[in-house]
Amino acid sequence: VATSPEELYREMIGPLSEIEARWPEIQIRSGGRQADVAEAFSTLPVAFGAAILMIYVILAWLFASYFQPIAVMLAIPFGFIGVIWGHLLLGFDLTFLSLIGVVALAGIVVNNSLILIDFYNTFRKNGMSLMEALLEAGRRRLRPIVLTTATTVLGLSPLMLEQSFQARFLIPMAISITAGLVSSTVLTLIVLPAIIVILDDVNRFFYRLWFGVSRPESTGSVRPFEAADDLDD
Repeated sequence: VATSPEELYREMIGPLSEIEARWPEIQIRSGGRQADVAEAFSTLPVAFGAAILMIYVILAWLFASYFQPIAVMLAIPFGFIGVIWGHLLLGFDLTFLSLIGVVALAGIVVNNSLILIDFYNTFRKNGMSLMEALLEAGRRRLRPIVLTTATTVLGLSPLMLEQSFQARFLIPMAISITAGLVSSTVLTLIVLPAIIVILDDVNRFFYRLWFGVSRPESTGSVRPFEAADDLDD
């Protein structure tokens, strides 16, 4: 019966704990691969948190906004949905390499969201209203985002379909990236504009709270295709 070291280790935890409880003078310690995995799991959250912080700082500097980086980074949890479902459908357990794939997935998801937000900001600067800018940015960036997702998924498909023993260690990482990217792409194109609208309402609330007047709205004098032509130039 094919199994993994993680499954064997989980099966051994119960009996080993009973031995330690029955004979207190016996001390059982894990070593080798399991010790390395435990150490990696303890340091990975710190590294992931540092990466998230750096992403926020870079996006805040790029957008000159404290709110928009939050909208971009809220797309990262959408990828976790695909990661979990991908492992369940393909019959793989979540491993340490799966989490490494999640870290790589975060960068790709931010890149897709960044493309959409950048065009949205450009349309807003050209005088378009909030809804017009979101609709036009989604229309203009739909094909690049879908193509980026498709090429990444197709590039990792041979690894996921490989049946060799050596490849089975890397397959969970490929599943995390591909399945997470598919789910995050769909949800980014649908949910991210909604998040932008919510954050705009929050920004408008704090503006009124601070200045005592409503925030001025864009005139929307520039039509979508005129703004798009400016970008192409």
